[in-house]
Amino acid sequence: MKFLAKYRMYFLRVSILLLIALSVTNNNFRAYTLEITTIESLQMSILGFVLVVFGSFGRIWASLYIEGNKTKNLITAGPFSMVRNPLYFFSLIMLIGFSLALKAIYLPLALLLIFVLFHVPTITNEERKLRKNHGDKFESYMKSTPRLIPNIFKYKRPETGEKVLVKILSNLTAESPGSYIPISNLGSEFYRLYGQPITTAIKQFQPSKKFPKFLELCSALQL
Repeated sequence: MKFLAKYRMYFLRVSILLLIALSVTNNNFRAYTLEITTIESLQMSILGFVLVVFGSFGRIWASLYIEGNKTKNLITAGPFSMVRNPLYFFSLIMLIGFSLALKAIYLPLALLLIFVLFHVPTITNEERKLRKNHGDKFESYMKSTPRLIPNIFKYKRPETGEKVLVKILSNLTAESPGSYIPISNLGSEFYRLYGQPITTAIKQFQPSKKFPKFLELCSALQL
């Protein structure tokens, strides 16, 4: 698995070249080989287009959450609250849509096989890194969240910045005698969980322009 994950791009390129060669030399691996009516062809094209568009927007949605946090931070909100690998799920939806548009049997099956062989080792390798980086937290996330097929009933909206800060402060004060919290601890915990400086998040609340600068100059908070 680690070998396939490491050289997955080479595997993908070789697989595509082989598939192109097959489509040239073997009629079974060409598009539009299904014997269907014009109406059925149109229906498959429309459904395929809808799935490709849906998958594309889904990938954009998931990318907004995971950008810069592939394995560094554990993201569990938004699409990641329904499925552990939303990017790969939406890629699969796009592939199914594209396969419908091809109106064939063997070519879509070959593409699906390439998808499985390309993505399964990648998913396994990423999960290994996440388990190493996040330990029990990721184990708990694995047990509660499906790997590839979403459970829409588990959808969880991302917390607002204010709630995030309150939660972090509550956790830190529970461990800090006299509610004395070094600013460095607050900033480190926020960055560990959300992958951005705390001053960046505070600016989103639109406070006085001097407040983030003031926070940077502080050494501790007394609550």
